[in-house]
Amino acid sequence: MRVPPTSDSVDLEKGPGSCPECGSASRVGRSLCLSCMLSAGVGANGHNGELSAEASAKVETLDDLLGELDVCDADWRIGNYQVLEEVGRGGMGVIYRARQRHSRRIVALKRILSYHADSQETLARFRRESQAAASLDHPNILPIYEVSECDDGLPFFSMKFAGGGSLLEAAPALRNEPRRAVALLAKVARAVQYAHGQGILHRDLKPGNVLLDGRGEPLVSDFGLAKWLDTTSHLTRTLTIFGTPGYIAPEQVNGSAGKLGPASDVYSLGAILFDLLTGRPPFLGEHALKVIQQASEKPAPKLRTLMPGLDRDLETICAKCLEREPGARYRSAGALAEDLER
Repeated sequence: MRVPPTSDSVDLEKGPGSCPECGSASRVGRSLCLSCMLSAGVGANGHNGELSAEASAKVETLDDLLGELDVCDADWRIGNYQVLEEVGRGGMGVIYRARQRHSRRIVALKRILSYHADSQETLARFRRESQAAASLDHPNILPIYEVSECDDGLPFFSMKFAGGGSLLEAAPALRNEPRRAVALLAKVARAVQYAHGQGILHRDLKPGNVLLDGRGEPLVSDFGLAKWLDTTSHLTRTLTIFGTPGYIAPEQVNGSAGKLGPASDVYSLGAILFDLLTGRPPFLGEHALKVIQQASEKPAPKLRTLMPGLDRDLETICAKCLEREPGARYRSAGALAEDLER
């Protein structure tokens, strides 16, 4: 999974964006992460804000501090979880930061939006996401802890809380670190190869669906559009079902359902790499249909036409991922990872 440890390899755990005190990627303010900032304010002595030895031993991480708090607001619970705050939402579901009641573990909890309660199609998609993700066990795929239902019968699932944001937020910093971007995407490609080996296509790979943990390690998430390679989906064909324009392969939107396979996810991986290195997806347009049309009719732009200083091999790798014909792309996500690791 990891990039071979050569003199050119990149330390993903302590990049320039990491906290200088503890190495966390969840940095706020000028330099320190929230954990270190809170630690500096709890049990501080004198004027320099340093912790006493006793306080330092007691408050080591933000999770330790949160675990000691006696939170009185126990009104909002979903299953065995106390909801702490909303952290994101989409067309299908909402994601909360929550605490498991007995273990006090901080998790992310995804719950279907209540107005979808009568939509059998959306319920099927939500359950398919939880089933697909829960069946995968890989260090770079966001792990699912529990799949259950609320008191009102709506499904939810809990998963690891990734405190480092996503590639979408990390992209501006990664643009100045092409080797780190390549190393991250190689790990993502290995995770996608593993999912393919388990018979699952992701079909909606994009920067926002690759999360980062506190150490900056990538975690593939959001299998809401996942498709089992040996089955046929009966869900209605809509733009929402197809995925995100700019990152999906042409065959996902031109009615060529029979052509969907690992090469479709390889295209998306190439689009993510292109975005990380240039600051934009391969195709742009004033609306989604325009982007889809360009991807179906035009060759992708060459990487070095936008970023002349990048390595020529990277341009070749991107171009091979973004071929319009599936058969012209990398034969597998694993083959792409091998070239990236070289």
